Amino acid sequence: MGLALVTFEEVRPLGIMLSDYCFLFSLILIPKSRLLKLPGSGVLFAGSLILLGALLSLHSAPSLEDAAGSFARLFMLFGLIAPLALSHSKEVYKNVLFLAGGIFVNCVITLLQASLFPGIVDALSVNPPQPDVGFTGRYQGLTEFPVTLGLSAALAVLIGIGLFSLEKSRLVRWGLGVLILVCSIAALLSGSRTFFASLIPGLIVFAIFQKQRRRGVVYAMTALTVLWGAVTYLAPGVVTQYTNRVDTVGLVDYARLASSVQAVQEISEKPILGWGIDHFDEGGVVVIPETGEIAGAHNTFLRYWYAAGLLGAVGFLALFFIPTRSLLRVLREKADRSTGAVRLILATFVFFFIVSNLGPYLYNRYLYVPMFVFAGFAANVRGPFKVQKKISSRALVSLPAQTDATI
Repeated sequence: MGLALVTFEEVRPLGIMLSDYCFLFSLILIPKSRLLKLPGSGVLFAGSLILLGALLSLHSAPSLEDAAGSFARLFMLFGLIAPLALSHSKEVYKNVLFLAGGIFVNCVITLLQASLFPGIVDALSVNPPQPDVGFTGRYQGLTEFPVTLGLSAALAVLIGIGLFSLEKSRLVRWGLGVLILVCSIAALLSGSRTFFASLIPGLIVFAIFQKQRRRGVVYAMTALTVLWGAVTYLAPGVVTQYTNRVDTVGLVDYARLASSVQAVQEISEKPILGWGIDHFDEGGVVVIPETGEIAGAHNTFLRYWYAAGLLGAVGFLALFFIPTRSLLRVLREKADRSTGAVRLILATFVFFFIVSNLGPYLYNRYLYVPMFVFAGFAANVRGPFKVQKKISSRALVSLPAQTDATI
C-alpha cells in the first residue's frame, strides 16, 4: 500500500506522507530474519556512500541545526525505507501492480478534477505542501507538482505496455489498456514535457532487449501510434493544449542548461566535501536576465555532488549502475525465468536515470522506493544463477580423470 500511495504527496496526516506510515508500519509486520538477509543489490552500499558524504559535508555547513534536518531526511530514505523496500523486493509482480494501480487512481482523480469535480483535490488533500494549480490549465492530481504527475504517469504507461506484452490473459490486457489510456490523458493534462522525454527512451530500451529485436521495436512503435491515436480521438482538446504548450515553451529549456553549467562551476570550488547538505536547494541558482526568473539546477546528480560532495555523487550513480549491471548479466546468461520482468525493470532504470537528470529529486519517494524494490529484485534474480554457476564449476573440477577420455 505504501507503493500504491507513493504519489499521493498532498495527503500528509500530521505532516507525514501517508505512504511513509505504510512503509514504517511494515517494519513491525515484516519478519526480522528477512531484514537480516538483504541481497547484494548495491542500494545499501550506495546509500552508505551518500550518508557518509552527507556527514563529511557537515564540515562546510554554517548551521548544524539546518543540516541535521536534511541528514534526517536522507537517513529516513536510505537508512530505513531502503532496507524495507529491499526486504519486500521478491514480490516484484505484486509491487509493480500496486505501484501502477496507485498512479492510475491518481490519474483518475486528475481526470475528475479537469472535468466533473474541480474541487476533488482540495477535498482529498490533508496538510498539502503545495496549493492546487488546476486553475492554471495544468493539473497535478494529488501529487505535489504537475511535472510529478507527468513522470509518474509515464512510469505507469511504461509498466502497462511492458506487462501488456508479457501478459496472456485477455481480461488483464483490457485492464492494462485502460490504465495506459487514462494515464496518458492525465499526463497530457499535466502539461509536463517529462512524460515523453522519459517514456520513449524507456520503451525503446525495452523493445531492444526483447528476444526478437525487430518485432520488439515494431511493437513499441505500434503501441505508441495506437496510443496517440486513441488519445487524440477521445480527448482532442487536451492534445491541442499540450502541443500548444510545448510549442510555446520549447523542447529545450535554456534556463535549466544555464543553471546546470553554474552548478558545475560551483562544484569545482568544493568537489570533495561539497557545500553542505543544508544547501541542497541552492546548487546552480541563476537569474535569467530576460525574464527575471530564478532557476536552480534541474539535475539530481549535480545537486547531490554540490551538497554531499564526491561520495554523494558516486553513491547516487551507484544506485543506477550496480542494479543495471546485475540485470544485464542475467540477460547475458540467457536465464529462462523472469527474463520478461528483467527487461521491463531494465527499461525502468533507464527511465529513472533520465528523470533524475530532468529535475531535482532529492528525497522523493516515487523515484527512489521503486528503484530500491527493483534493485532488490535484480539481486534476487541474479543470485540463483551465481550459485548455479559455482555448483557447475565445482562439479566440473570434481570429475574423475577418466571422464575426459571417455568423452
